[in-house]
Amino acid sequence: MQIKLQTKQIALIALYAALYAVLVVEVPGLSYGPLNLRLADAMLGLVPLLGIAGVLGHTLGVFVGNLPSPFGIIDLLNTIPSFVMAFVVYYVYKRTKNDYSVLATSVAYSAVLGTTVGWMLSAPFNIPLPLSILYIFAGNLVVTTLIGWPLFKMLKKADVFRWLQDQHSYPQPNQKVDQK
Repeated sequence: MQIKLQTKQIALIALYAALYAVLVVEVPGLSYGPLNLRLADAMLGLVPLLGIAGVLGHTLGVFVGNLPSPFGIIDLLNTIPSFVMAFVVYYVYKRTKNDYSVLATSVAYSAVLGTTVGWMLSAPFNIPLPLSILYIFAGNLVVTTLIGWPLFKMLKKADVFRWLQDQHSYPQPNQKVDQK
């Protein structure tokens, strides 16, 4: 399977990743550690609207945002489940076109990240594994469902990203523009 990205998709990947990383790095007290309320994860609501560019931007943002983490490789490893679950959010919405699928897959994202991040942070913080998973799951769930899903609904209703799908809204090279 080969993915061909247009220039605007590459730009969106970079913008999404940069915004995600800035939100993580600039709010480190909430972004790293056992009480994880990573505000950048609210951007998960953008993934179904941005398509594969959203998935790749989310993944790159998680990786870059985790580079300065005090936990090093532990946080970098969570790029993998973040990618998988961002793809699930995108793919399920693409197939169903059901807004509630975004909510359901956001809950699933929170459960998977709660498990992986909770597992990785349990030992360094000397927190029982079930409690560590619960802390991460709860924080992620709050951000993705109470901020991310309403963000998705609002931007979808406003049709903000229509221009991504509309390939004929801008003149193409060597295309005559009708000037009436």
